[in-house]
Amino acid sequence: MKKINLLLGVLMLVLSSCSSDSGETDIPATASTVFVKKIVELGKDGKEISTTDFVYNGNKIVSEVTAKKDFSVVGNIGFLYQYKTEYTYSGNLITSIKVKNIFGNQDKLVLKTDFLYNSSQELISSTREQYFDTFKGVLRLVYNKLDANTVSCKMYSSDSRDNIETQIWEGKFSFDTNKNLVKSESLDASFLFGSFEYDMKSNPKKDVLGLNKIMFQEIAPLYNASTLRYHLNRFNNILKSNISGSFPRYNQYTYSANGYPSEMKEFYIYNGNNIHDVTFQYFYE
Repeated sequence: MKKINLLLGVLMLVLSSCSSDSGETDIPATASTVFVKKIVELGKDGKEISTTDFVYNGNKIVSEVTAKKDFSVVGNIGFLYQYKTEYTYSGNLITSIKVKNIFGNQDKLVLKTDFLYNSSQELISSTREQYFDTFKGVLRLVYNKLDANTVSCKMYSSDSRDNIETQIWEGKFSFDTNKNLVKSESLDASFLFGSFEYDMKSNPKKDVLGLNKIMFQEIAPLYNASTLRYHLNRFNNILKSNISGSFPRYNQYTYSANGYPSEMKEFYIYNGNNIHDVTFQYFYE
């Protein structure tokens, strides 16, 4: 029987939102806040690979649309995929994220994640439902705060064909004083790990309300591969990452005058060689 596999070895950016259900007034963006409006991904040859466009309501993220170019089309017109991510808030907390396939004017729900918080506004669980043609896969994550900078996590997998839930991973996350994720380690026999280093500059998504509460993110177009990635867009920018099952990576940044990245070049290390992979360009409101 096909089961959803959580591929932690390739755990490695982007969210969106929909509306505020709390009835509270949205917090307006201040002059000191900065929001990324568009991210462009470039290949090694400098050609545009994909774009992600963001929509905000004050300092709340409403939606983002990721589209990847199809270079097999004459004139590079056309897309391989287009996904829209929508965020729902309750007060200042993101309570739901929906990902839809909008390629070819369709509006198909691919997955939905609901988030639950305690009275201190700390994330205590999330439930991710992924919709296939004939069944629904479910990934449930339960969090427990161990101290000010450490959180444990248990992951459970099930699907609608038998509704049998199985624990598939148990681990621990460590954060720095800016709440950047600096370490992930297994508490079971899987021996999975991740370590991360950051700069001291502002992350393009630092000012998005509620985003720093989220532990994992989806990555287009791998939704159907049932993979997750670590949420690293919190306060500062990731410089180095080392994740089990993946090549070590490091990033080089060009910063704007206000200290936010305008460009990031991503490299991976293979056989001692630094290999340029992709470049990201950031455009702000």
